[in-house]
Amino acid sequence: LQGVENELEQQYAQQGRYDADVQIVTTPRPGNRVDLAFTIIEGTPARVVDVRVIGNTVFKQKDLDAAFAIRESSWRTLINRSDRYAREKLATSLENLRAMYLNRGYINFNVNNSQVNLSEDRRRVYIEVNISEGQVYQFGKVGFGGQPLYSEAELNKLVLIKPGTTYSQSRVTATTDLIKRKYGNNGYYFASLQVVPEVDEKTKTVNLTYLINPGRQVYVRRINFSGNQKTEDPVLRREMRQLEGALASSELLDLSKIRLERTGYFRTVSLETRPVPGSPDQVDVDVKVEEQPSGNTTLALGYSQSGGITFQAGVAQTNFLGTGNQVSIDLSRSETLDNFNISYLNPYYTVDGISRGYNLYYRATKIDPNSVQKYTTDALGGAVTFGYPINENSSLSATLSVDQTNIKGGNFFSQFARDYLLKNGGTATPVTPVYATQNGAALDVSAVEANGDGTFSYYVDQQGAVVVPGTAGATRQQARTATVNNYEGDFLTYNLNLAYGYNTLNRPIFPTSGQSHRVNLEVALPGGDVSYQKLVYEGQYVRPLGSRTGFRVYSRLGYGNDLPFYKNFYGGGAGSVRGYRNGTLGPRSLSYLEADLGGTIDKYRDNPEFLESVGGNGLIQGGLEFYLPTPGGAKWQSQFRPVVFVEGAQVFSSELERYQFAADNFRYSAGVGFTWITALGPLSLSYAVPLNNDSFDELKRVQFEIGRVF
Repeated sequence: LQGVENELEQQYAQQGRYDADVQIVTTPRPGNRVDLAFTIIEGTPARVVDVRVIGNTVFKQKDLDAAFAIRESSWRTLINRSDRYAREKLATSLENLRAMYLNRGYINFNVNNSQVNLSEDRRRVYIEVNISEGQVYQFGKVGFGGQPLYSEAELNKLVLIKPGTTYSQSRVTATTDLIKRKYGNNGYYFASLQVVPEVDEKTKTVNLTYLINPGRQVYVRRINFSGNQKTEDPVLRREMRQLEGALASSELLDLSKIRLERTGYFRTVSLETRPVPGSPDQVDVDVKVEEQPSGNTTLALGYSQSGGITFQAGVAQTNFLGTGNQVSIDLSRSETLDNFNISYLNPYYTVDGISRGYNLYYRATKIDPNSVQKYTTDALGGAVTFGYPINENSSLSATLSVDQTNIKGGNFFSQFARDYLLKNGGTATPVTPVYATQNGAALDVSAVEANGDGTFSYYVDQQGAVVVPGTAGATRQQARTATVNNYEGDFLTYNLNLAYGYNTLNRPIFPTSGQSHRVNLEVALPGGDVSYQKLVYEGQYVRPLGSRTGFRVYSRLGYGNDLPFYKNFYGGGAGSVRGYRNGTLGPRSLSYLEADLGGTIDKYRDNPEFLESVGGNGLIQGGLEFYLPTPGGAKWQSQFRPVVFVEGAQVFSSELERYQFAADNFRYSAGVGFTWITALGPLSLSYAVPLNNDSFDELKRVQFEIGRVF
């Protein structure tokens, strides 16, 4: 029992809890038995207050600090607790220190000793590491021995070592991995390599010989799946690039794992190879998956700053009944939008991976005082899509669609949209005026003088301000006459959408590595009411910075020719430039009424909300995002992502002289945010600070949304 007490206390000591105490109390029982009661006081972790490396002449102190997993106590260690001593941390630190020197050519580097000293109260730790550096060595010749199977020229293509350069252990290891992978990709799955160094002390060079034992080629007998409670076996097998009965390939096994992760059906995917007893040239592959929710049934009440209160009901499944097909039915209603959408996609319409999908939709927007658009649209349409995989990472798709859109605009309909509507077959219907505006504020009909023919007169002073007849001190300096109309237009279009996609992201939501690019060309076909072309590029590049952090670079570029105003690009808000109100960046237009009465855009410089954001036919947008570590391990990393970001965009119009492309029209912001995958969909919250806004910009520093991943 004393040995047990000592061992437990020793385990606590290895974790830096030097004041831990373990006591075992025995209580006799009948039948020559005793009860054991363990009383444990875990104590307080000792903190490292000083780390000293003696003998270092090569590296700066900050480089040494970066190598150590143990850090001296400071305000930074309050969060990551890296100042808490543990034997494993010290061992890791010494290995990192050794790697630093070996990668700089110091092959005789040695840790002479490391001492851990405690304060009297056992609360503070002082670490002293004594090293000898040695001299710098360079690479010499590289050769191959054993049973190479491949020619020396083939193997030399994989060598990352150049004679005469400084020795680096990381390059030796990387070369070993590349050579092993070449053998593993050709069935020699258990090939072994041994690196034999030959040190020349006179020339301070290291010659390397790779001794290769390829073993025998290995075939895959069976691929076994486990953990898929819902997903059908064929859905997993069609993603496998390693086939049963074929030579085992490291590359194909890795690719199979990536493809399974990209489906989005699984939280984790792991592959293990297991030798078949009695068959040295065969292995079984065990694929273990952990399924995650691939859809949801929603009956929700939500809120977003751009759409107000939203009622939503729907069903969305990316793995419908375990078949891998995608089905969604969505019915949502908000203060600004009614939407009904039903879609279906079979990603394996043919065994070769050609996909086919259908989509039917109805969307109706409403005029709202907070909306950036001052007109309504009713759109009804449908589409059929076919996709063709070029290779593992690239694909083509073609979509044929038909769309019937009805546009209606009232008193606040923009001059820009009104002119396009009338030019393309729209109609204007005179109405009796009810309200006018004075510097953007509503005026009663008494402020105007109706003429009985659909027109009315404003009375204005010399400065252009509205003067209400009959009020004290008002004089009728001049009158302007305008016609109040309701505008309406119907647009029937037949569209062809061609797209090319390239994707190496390791998973569809919260990727940690890879890149994706998509180019989309939309063309309005002959036979419709309008003709236009629209080209859009979207891309992102994700790279890890350690096991829990990384960065993402993203961009969106677009340009349209003869675009209808309701097809324009918009900027601002989530998915564009956070910190600015959704859809408000770029071109603006007066209401047709204000324009007819001689108003100017500059009149509303300090009240841009009274102007309509009409978008533009050009867009340049991009940003840089760093994602941060999350508490709770791998599970939270796949469901919650906090970020810091900087991003910018410009929406421009080749048709409006005031809003042509110009470098000083870019808008930037920086901020923090997070996205959380909930049962109702992605929940996003961000706080952003606009960096170069002007008085025409509408700001929204805090933005909240359900339903978008950013």
